[in-house]
Amino acid sequence: MKEYILENGVKLIYKKNISDLTSICISLDAGALRDEEKYGVAHATEHMVYKGTKNRSEEDINKELSEIFGFQNAMTNYPYVIYYGTLLGEDLERGIELFSDIIINPSFKNDGFKEEMSVIVEELKEWDEDLEQYLEDKLFLNAFKSRRIKYPIIGTFDSLKNICLEDIKGFYKRTYFPRNTKIAVVTSLDFDIVLDIVKKYFEEWNSTIDTIDEITYENPSSKVFEDIKGDIKTNKIQINYPIDKLSEKEVRALRIFNEYFGEGINSKLFDTLRTKNGLVYDVLTRVCHENGIKFYKITFSTAKENVNKSLSLIDECVYEIKNLKNTISEFELLKWKKSFKLKRLFREEQSIVLAKELSTYETMFNDYKVYINETDDIDYIDIDFIIDTLDKVFKNKLVQIIK
Repeated sequence: MKEYILENGVKLIYKKNISDLTSICISLDAGALRDEEKYGVAHATEHMVYKGTKNRSEEDINKELSEIFGFQNAMTNYPYVIYYGTLLGEDLERGIELFSDIIINPSFKNDGFKEEMSVIVEELKEWDEDLEQYLEDKLFLNAFKSRRIKYPIIGTFDSLKNICLEDIKGFYKRTYFPRNTKIAVVTSLDFDIVLDIVKKYFEEWNSTIDTIDEITYENPSSKVFEDIKGDIKTNKIQINYPIDKLSEKEVRALRIFNEYFGEGINSKLFDTLRTKNGLVYDVLTRVCHENGIKFYKITFSTAKENVNKSLSLIDECVYEIKNLKNTISEFELLKWKKSFKLKRLFREEQSIVLAKELSTYETMFNDYKVYINETDDIDYIDIDFIIDTLDKVFKNKLVQIIK
């Protein structure tokens, strides 16, 4: 792994691999958390940079993307926006040049703006069809007063109606600048070749803006929220435990613990809710630790008459954690660690996944090594540290029930 910061502040993160495929991910701290009062403007900006540049029409961009990349996409999340793709190593320069043109030289013309905003409105209409996303959106809407995550990444119907092209230009100006840009490249090409290419197309990029504000957190109060959605046949539940106060080491401890508590058909929650009690088909857990949105999540579906019993059994599982030291052996703890590392390494076999994680961790935490350390430093985490961490995790909870 190597890194280099260009004179203008653009940071390159390089990882050597042995594949003929090369993956690129360009991440900027220009996600929905930066929307301010114009909810959805970050996502709209991501759309509009593809509508044309000073050098290319939208048709030119689409044609070259199809020719160069085997896979290519862009995505706006709360803490970042990314432009990423996988291509042959021999086409790296073409891919970097095209991405640089899209990111640095958008034309933001009136032509096509209204049509693109209409596309985004249609996208919003489909947003709630993902039930896990719907659960989370409802929970955040109910739990927070002013925090940006109260509203979907994509915005609201009212906010989208009020976004104009000048809003997009203003958002671009204050968030798209060199020091806010991280580029990860996973490739078999030598580092010096990659660096020369990145310098060639990104080093002349200049901006008068070079800083961005820190993200602040609004703490929710612990509460159970209930809403009705008429087109579902079972009740959907999500429990979120805030983890924004955890240290990096404590987050690693939680990820290890989750291998026992929530991962797969051998997990504590699956065994309790499904195998022993037949209350759910599946239960999903996730350690979400991104800027602005840091929670340990438990999501499941169950019949109306089983909601209270399911929630009570989860509380019992949490209560029993204090006895882990007496019930978990060193061998079992080692199995959790190995399972976590195996799954992480398996995901990283896809070079695009690794490129995405390296660039976004650099954007969120100013250090991609936070991601690397999640597997490299776990040998020093013992059961006592895990229990102490869990005492912090399970202090407060938010529950959203969709009937």
